[in-house]
Amino acid sequence: AAAGAAHLVSASRDQTVKFWDVETGFCVHTLSDHSDWVRTVAVRESDGEMLATSGNDTVVNVYRTGGDRRKVCELRGHEHVVEALAFVCAATPAARAELVGGSAGGSGGSDGRKSVADKKAEELNDLVASCGRDRTVRLWSISKASCLVTFNAHENWVRSVLVHPTGNFIISAGDDRSVRVFDVKSKRCLRTIDDAHPHFVTSIAMHHTLPIMVSGGVDHTVKCWQLD
Repeated sequence: AAAGAAHLVSASRDQTVKFWDVETGFCVHTLSDHSDWVRTVAVRESDGEMLATSGNDTVVNVYRTGGDRRKVCELRGHEHVVEALAFVCAATPAARAELVGGSAGGSGGSDGRKSVADKKAEELNDLVASCGRDRTVRLWSISKASCLVTFNAHENWVRSVLVHPTGNFIISAGDDRSVRVFDVKSKRCLRTIDDAHPHFVTSIAMHHTLPIMVSGGVDHTVKCWQLD
């Protein structure tokens, strides 16, 4: 749950996803669409209005977090257990400036047209990434319920994934001990950090205000990486 959020979301081996009231501690809603162990959940950082879930049944389900919490779409394509999901990371000040091209991202005109910033925000909010034991990293469009690109560079299970605030890059890590950076537009692996850890790399995260990525692994260490 995000800071100040009213609800917490959990996933379980019991095949359900539950919403919990942070103040009372009670379960207020249960999602039961998965047919196997639900291993991972992700909430969209930009507004908290979208939730993605997945796990052993290989299906990525996307829901709205408000109202009746209806399912928006099912994303199918993974051939093995899905280990992690990620919406676009919250933008750092530098990334936010890049997104709108400096002063080009002003408010919409009096004729109701959307600003450059609004259009870009809509594009980014439509993206969700996944990774799994089929050794793939996938980027999906929620509105189209389709896979935009699949990356096959990893040589073992992929354990963690994140989407750069600009939406131009995906970073992933896994049991091949590497951290990889993928370029979404060119659909290729841009950079590989081999032996980022001496054992499986299990998680990665990006700092919300600084160009720093953090990785953790089975080697009991946490490493900080300076991003270009």
